[in-house]
Amino acid sequence: MAIQELPLVIQTSYAELIDQLRLATTSAFPEGSTFRKRTISGKDYWYVQEPTGASGRPPERYLGADTPERRAAIESGMGAKANADTRKSIRRSLVGAGLPEPDSLTAAIIDAFANAGVFRLRGIIVGTIAFQTYAGFLGVRLPNAAARTGDLDLAQDYGVSVALNDTLDAPLLDVLKSVDPAFAPVPSLADPNVAATYTRPGGYRVDVLTTNRGAERDEPVNLPSLQSDAVPLRFLDYLLKDTVEAAVLTRFGTLLNVPSPERYAVHKLIVSVMRRDSGESAVKADKDIIQAGILIEALVAKRRLDDLASAFLEAAERGQGWKDRLRAASVRLADAPRAIVQPILDTV
Repeated sequence: MAIQELPLVIQTSYAELIDQLRLATTSAFPEGSTFRKRTISGKDYWYVQEPTGASGRPPERYLGADTPERRAAIESGMGAKANADTRKSIRRSLVGAGLPEPDSLTAAIIDAFANAGVFRLRGIIVGTIAFQTYAGFLGVRLPNAAARTGDLDLAQDYGVSVALNDTLDAPLLDVLKSVDPAFAPVPSLADPNVAATYTRPGGYRVDVLTTNRGAERDEPVNLPSLQSDAVPLRFLDYLLKDTVEAAVLTRFGTLLNVPSPERYAVHKLIVSVMRRDSGESAVKADKDIIQAGILIEALVAKRRLDDLASAFLEAAERGQGWKDRLRAASVRLADAPRAIVQPILDTV
């Protein structure tokens, strides 16, 4: 499949939407809020202290890692408020240009997550919704069939959740119920009081995932910052190691965290083999391969072969099992992405 780049004006509009959303994220705080940078384990992070209200001075809240973009957004956000109408207009032009947009329920959930602070607390959207965002992020067209989904996957690194010392104001289930009261937890087989999946009538589901760096286990663990249980998965730490900010085309646009596209591609190859080995849906395994292949071609088209190669090499360095899965999955890629990947795998 030949990758088509989006017109420069559309790529520029997407970049403008990202800038507007960063401003909106910061300027959502009341006038008089104080922003502070703290150094933790050698890395800098931003926090915000809102002014004293009727119920006293609220606790300091975590904003995110220190980056040039976040510093610029904080400086601008101190005296500026992003214009929602402008974002709506940009979003309309992006959808008109063919960028994927979520269905109305998914859009409402993502907005609710953003308003509740899920992404501020380093929650990461993975799966097909993340894949949709790569169209704008990379400036390419994505096939509609590969971007369709009927669920939402939310992930957070377990170590991050424990270390943040900050939480949502309400449990994740309550956030979902604010969108649709019909959302209900699906009890774990191990404990009826534990749930890492939430569903509503019609089959829509939200799965909460987290990292598992030890032996495989099926029992969910608690993510204190998201006030939810989560299923620990092998290989997820690799996917969540490097994330990027991307825009989902909700009504006014929403800024969220997704894995870097090169890690997403490599992880999908690994997951596709795991699905087949475990007897899971062959359809899902095929979709994994298709999405990985599209991103592999897109990254090369955007002159990011080095990033892709680095992601493959890091995965291969994690052990023979990783190498074997990558090689097994690469055989199932279409001709073009397989030709890109094979020389990389030949070096490991």
